[in-house]
Amino acid sequence: MNSVTDIEQQLHRHLVDAGLISADTIWQAQTGGRTNKVWRLSGALDLICKLYLDASTNPLYANTPRAEYDCLRALTGAGVAPDAHGFVETPFGVVLLYHYIAGQVWDGDVLSVADLLGRVHALNPSIGLRVLPDTVSSVAAQGVDILDKIKDARGDELRALRPDVRLEPIAPVLIHTDVVAGNLIHGAHGLRLIDWQCPALGDPLVDVAMFLSPAMHFIYGSAALSEAAKNDFLKQINPRIRARYEQAGILYHWRMAAYCLWRFEQGVVDYKQAAALEMALLK
Repeated sequence: MNSVTDIEQQLHRHLVDAGLISADTIWQAQTGGRTNKVWRLSGALDLICKLYLDASTNPLYANTPRAEYDCLRALTGAGVAPDAHGFVETPFGVVLLYHYIAGQVWDGDVLSVADLLGRVHALNPSIGLRVLPDTVSSVAAQGVDILDKIKDARGDELRALRPDVRLEPIAPVLIHTDVVAGNLIHGAHGLRLIDWQCPALGDPLVDVAMFLSPAMHFIYGSAALSEAAKNDFLKQINPRIRARYEQAGILYHWRMAAYCLWRFEQGVVDYKQAAALEMALLK
C-alpha cells in the first residue's frame, strides 16, 4: 500500500503530464472530506484535487465522480458552486480538479443558505442526473432497508417511531443532497456549495431536511440550529417547500436517524450521539 506521500507524488506527475497542473504545484492535504481524499493544490492555479474512493456500500449517499464534474461544468457562472478545471482517470482512481474558493466555512447565517438553495433549485442544468423518487413510501422504504442492516437495539426502537405521513408528488429539481455546514463556503462572492458528488433531480425537501438535521450539524462541528434560526430559515424558503417540510420533514429525520445508527455500527463513533439527536425529534 502506498503512503499518502507516495500517492501525492505519483498523482502530481500524472496531472503534470496531463497538462492539468504546473510542475511547481504544492500539495496540501485537506481534512474536511469524509468520503474521498482531498488536497488543495497551490501553484499557477489554486485548485482542489479530489481522488474518489469506493463508497458503493453507503445506503444513503452516492459517490458519483462524473456527475459531480458534469454539475460543476453546467453550473459555471451560476454563483452556486466552484468552477470545474479537469477530470481524469489515474492509476489510483478518478480525479476531479476544481477551482478553490477562498473563504470560511458557513458561519451560521441561515438566510444565506435559504437564498442559496432557492437559487440552486431554480436551475435546470442540461445534464443526465439520477432521479430520486419523490414519494414518502420510497423514503420510508429506504429507511427500512437501512434498519435491516442494523443490529443495535435502537434500530427496533426506531422502527416503532416511523412517522406516518402523506405528501403529494412534486416535479423534480436540481438538488445537492448533502447540504451540511462543511459543504457551505462563504467567499468573496457569497455563499457556495461544494462537494457535488451525490447530486440528483428530486424533491427540494431533501436539501431542506438535510440542512435542518441536528445530526449533521453535530457531525460537522456546528451547533444545532435554535428554534428561532430554524423558523427564520423556513420563513425564507419557498412557501410550497416550507409546507412540504412541515408535512413530511419528520420522515426524513427518521431516515437520517437510521443512517446514523448504521454509520455508528460501521465504527464511526461520533454518529452515536448524532443518532440520538435525530431520534429526539421523533419523540
